[in-house]
Amino acid sequence: MKLFYDDEYDAIATAIGNSGKPFKLVAAHMFPDMKPESAYARLKDCCNPTGTQKLSFGQVMRLMAYCECYDPLYHACDDTLHARPDRKAPEDEAVKLVEVMNSAAQTMERAMRAMEHLKARGGIRAVA
Repeated sequence: MKLFYDDEYDAIATAIGNSGKPFKLVAAHMFPDMKPESAYARLKDCCNPTGTQKLSFGQVMRLMAYCECYDPLYHACDDTLHARPDRKAPEDEAVKLVEVMNSAAQTMERAMRAMEHLKARGGIRAVA
């Protein structure tokens, strides 16, 4: 991980370079509707501070996800005086999601029991 970036273009180029994926492959992923040569030229231009093309925020997010390198995020944190984040462990996220799903299932079960109890008392006939 690089400690300092010259600018956002350096961070983007570093992410691509550190990904181990060929630049042309990244370009094709970023601009799938373009011919490979055109996509390559466009991405090269996006990595150039004097270029005419710029990546949108969403495109930078897509690039980081595809390259699995987060240099643009680190640069943004550094530039705005924020701490660089730690990566969440997928296992921890899975545990949290299971807890949320279990809680939702328990809520649904309680609601269904309450509805059955209400029906049994003759409080409602049918619910659409």
